[in-house]
Amino acid sequence: MSWEEAVLIAFGWSGWALALAALCTLRRRLELVADAEHELRGAVTAIGLAADRERPLPVQLQLDRMTAALADLSEARGAQSPPPAQLEPGRLAQVLANVIANAAEHGVGPVEVRACRQGGVARLELVNRSKSEGQGGRAGRGRGVVIAKRAAGELGGRVTVSQEGGVTRTIVELPAEGDPRGRHAA
Repeated sequence: MSWEEAVLIAFGWSGWALALAALCTLRRRLELVADAEHELRGAVTAIGLAADRERPLPVQLQLDRMTAALADLSEARGAQSPPPAQLEPGRLAQVLANVIANAAEHGVGPVEVRACRQGGVARLELVNRSKSEGQGGRAGRGRGVVIAKRAAGELGGRVTVSQEGGVTRTIVELPAEGDPRGRHAA
């Protein structure tokens, strides 16, 4: 056997070894995700049971939000998630919590909030001053905005964020109940 053949064989075996190591690492990560999901689901259930009587709306919204996030975690690891109808309160909580937190945390000053119903669409608008670009403007960027946009899309709606003249405007549009036209495209 020539030295070239020996090198090729060595590289071939090292490639398989690297692939096996990557597979073991991926398997371990999926196990950790499954463990985290199990623990979070248990905590959410326990909190829900403990607060079952006269549960305040903010607590219920956060429990719904956590339930939707756990469904996302389950889906990410290949498990079956609950039907979309069961996740609607959680998805709505994800949209609202993320756009409100985004405006409060990444804007300056008070947040002006307007809500209305236009035809079959419920519209929520949040407006406040933007931090300067050097301080981290928020025109549609960030994990919370991405989560809110995805959750709104799953509800048949959309989230748009725009920044102009030092003002950030976030608009949430969701189908209103009883809309005979059905859901509009995200």
